[in-house]
Amino acid sequence: MPGPTFLEGDRVTLRVPDETDLTFLLEHENDPDVRATRSVSLPKGPDDVRRRFGGTLGRNDDTLALVVHADGAPESEATDSPDDSAADRVGHVYLLRERPNDRTYRRAELAYWVAPDEQGNGYATDAARTVLDHGFDRLGLNKVTAEAFASNEASARVLEKLGFAEEGVFREEAFVGGEFRDVIRFGLLADEWRDIER
Repeated sequence: MPGPTFLEGDRVTLRVPDETDLTFLLEHENDPDVRATRSVSLPKGPDDVRRRFGGTLGRNDDTLALVVHADGAPESEATDSPDDSAADRVGHVYLLRERPNDRTYRRAELAYWVAPDEQGNGYATDAARTVLDHGFDRLGLNKVTAEAFASNEASARVLEKLGFAEEGVFREEAFVGGEFRDVIRFGLLADEWRDIER
């Protein structure tokens, strides 16, 4: 069975990761197509993934790390592997509070990925919207930032749909796939979030 529900969106349910999510997270976080959209350059192993079990990154209890499940998909399928117990997993969403003063400044960073076969279905937008509601309304955040490679137009569209404003470009900030890439930073303030019609 998948981990407990933590938040529910319109199209997705965000669940606390547990041992049944290990294979899904390992497979996709090491997938070249997923890694190409993120700043992760080293392989992820079981211990890296297990640090997220319980819904945090294991370094800071203020950080959320949740598995995205598509609503309306079957909860489980008969299988020989307990790691495949939920066929509706589609991605992972984070609300990171790992930098010094994040709590004091009431800020966080939004990050997410969706499995390549599930992209284009609105799951990233709904998962991000759901954690932003939680961050601004329940955690009292004042600002949430996010970053996307300049070449990742799909992620930039998600952020723009959610009301994020582009705050700047970090030129050749990341080295991914054998080339330097520009990183665009986005920001969203609590007052802006509350003014958006959703």
